[in-house]
Amino acid sequence: MVTAFHSLASAGRHPRGWPCRMLVCGQSEARRFHAELQPSHVLSIVTPGRSYLGPKDVSPDRHLKVEFDDVEEPASAGAPTIEQIRGIIAFVEALPEEASLCLHGLQGVRRAPAVGLGILASLMPAAEAAAALAPFCRHSPDPNRLVVRLFDAALAADGALIRACESRFVAGSGTLLRRSQDDRSDFDFGLLALDEDRVRRG
Repeated sequence: MVTAFHSLASAGRHPRGWPCRMLVCGQSEARRFHAELQPSHVLSIVTPGRSYLGPKDVSPDRHLKVEFDDVEEPASAGAPTIEQIRGIIAFVEALPEEASLCLHGLQGVRRAPAVGLGILASLMPAAEAAAALAPFCRHSPDPNRLVVRLFDAALAADGALIRACESRFVAGSGTLLRRSQDDRSDFDFGLLALDEDRVRRG
């Protein structure tokens, strides 16, 4: 099996030494490749009112499902909340050093990358987190700005994560509509991640 999870060279600020061994993808990909990837933990972002079609038969203590919509305003129906973001942070902080995390939304373009960015920002400075995000993602990331703002607040980043996201990613760039040939279902997962030994050697 090819290595599908990207990871950091060090664990940064993670309390248990987890080096952010993670893959950010869409729901159908997470389901189709679950047996091959064999992630130890799954974080599912579920769209309100839609059936969950992601990985099944994951132990409940290793599977966090968070339900919110891809909206940018806190007052919008189905908007994410600070409590949900804090729950995600707590879930990630409890991951053991050897964990591999599959993080997915519906398409893996906006909500999941925003959560991935927040996870990285819990381990390293915000600007470094924004620079590090893309290799973890199955698709070109266009992070949901509301999720980023909530992570900024939950991590007491004082706007640093928001600024890093704005400087690194173009909001509403329509990346999903301009997916390349490599973004189709026959994509080789090995192309998106370096071998972990190579990553650790820098």
